[in-house]
Amino acid sequence: MTTTLELPMKREESLLNLLCLLVAAGFLALIVYNLFEAGSIISTDGLFFTVVPLVLAFSLLAVPLKQVVSRKLEQRALARVGDVPQIKGATRAMAPALKDAKGRAMPPDVNRIVAEMNRPVQNPER
Repeated sequence: MTTTLELPMKREESLLNLLCLLVAAGFLALIVYNLFEAGSIISTDGLFFTVVPLVLAFSLLAVPLKQVVSRKLEQRALARVGDVPQIKGATRAMAPALKDAKGRAMPPDVNRIVAEMNRPVQNPER
């Protein structure tokens, strides 16, 4: 269920993405126009009118691209939730609830390491 705060933000984000894409397309059109109409592309003016709009277009394309990449990474993270690798013999049930000097809970990786250190050593000769 979407709240009333999420819906305007979604509209603002999509409007920002559309605006960035339109302005970036305008800069790219300016580059194409410059390539066809300029007498010499290698001149100072030709390079300026090619490089500056290109940098501006790439910076404007970074805004929508950031959201696309973050969605892809979020989908990938959600797909990998069930594929969390486990260390052999170490589970959350085995890890004791450790506390530091101030009484705060220790991080899970510290609990896992302590559980592995306290595990009895198996003799490979038997």
